Amino acid sequence: MDNLTRFLLDFFLFRNFAKFASAQAEKVQQWLKTVKAFSWEATLLLSLFSWFVMLLLEGIYVRKFVSIFAWGFLIIGLDWALLGKDYKGKTIQIPLIDYKLKYGPWLTGMVATMAFFTNDFIIRDWQGALISWPIFSAVLASWNRFVKAGLKIELPKSEDRQDIVLLFLISGLLSSWFQFHFVIQDVLQRYPSLRSEDFSRSVFVTRIGAAPPAMPKGYEILDAAETVVRETLNGKSWIEAQRWLNELTNGEDRTTTQTNLREQMIRRVYGEELPRESAFWQILPETVFQSSQVDLLLRAIWRGPTSQPDRSVFRRLCTIREVVNPNPQSFEDLQQGSSFDLQCQPSRMEVLG
Repeated sequence: MDNLTRFLLDFFLFRNFAKFASAQAEKVQQWLKTVKAFSWEATLLLSLFSWFVMLLLEGIYVRKFVSIFAWGFLIIGLDWALLGKDYKGKTIQIPLIDYKLKYGPWLTGMVATMAFFTNDFIIRDWQGALISWPIFSAVLASWNRFVKAGLKIELPKSEDRQDIVLLFLISGLLSSWFQFHFVIQDVLQRYPSLRSEDFSRSVFVTRIGAAPPAMPKGYEILDAAETVVRETLNGKSWIEAQRWLNELTNGEDRTTTQTNLREQMIRRVYGEELPRESAFWQILPETVFQSSQVDLLLRAIWRGPTSQPDRSVFRRLCTIREVVNPNPQSFEDLQQGSSFDLQCQPSRMEVLG
């Protein structure tokens, strides 16, 4: 019984589908008979035919050549259709300036932008496509004001000139916004430390969302510096620790020692693939020697771009004290003598005027 039911369902569904397909084919046939040779429908059909031919071809250069005709017929047909009676009056009202913006050319401009982008001509990436889209749309919206019937070029009327100027100003403003967005994102990608900057006084950069700003990178830099100092001094005696700290700030090879300290610290923070901003961190250690302790001041200074006119300096004071072992357990302990204890205060940030 189940097999019979399935057979009957398949039979009737196929019959219904055949009727539906036959009815749709008749409608398409009737529509094709009404299509005029010089019309936007014929242009779109030429574009569809070009796409079909491109799919049958194999050579990449031949396919690109045919795609130019496919995109061209599509742009012409779409623009032609949107200039017709059904879409000519479709506009979007822009407040404040009381300007009616036709959305048809913006759809055609989007297609034109995709055509340039996919053929890798002028536009090389999607960012450039988004920036170029308003300009292309403005050109497509204003060309019919200059070209009249019979392909005669005439200057538009005075009221049309005002609309064209407003249109290009709006398009230029949108392109500038898109460009500025990508510039800001590129700067933040190159210098992620700027994410922790305070932009509350900026008139064009606004932090969107309720997420708190990131911790300034300087604190992380000093944490890594303290870790590197601890690992370097680990296992050393008090005398050896004093000798290394003296080489760090006062020795003849202090530049090399400071460079090694900085490289280890930077790689701990940023990893092996160092971003561009890692080169703008400057580390300045300073030591003060006393009888039984050494004060080590670690300073991290950001030399890169910042939202503030003054430079930020991050400081952390570490104290290395001598620890004497009163009960040596072995001859090695007796030879080693005193050791040390390293304690660091919390980091703080200061602004250089």
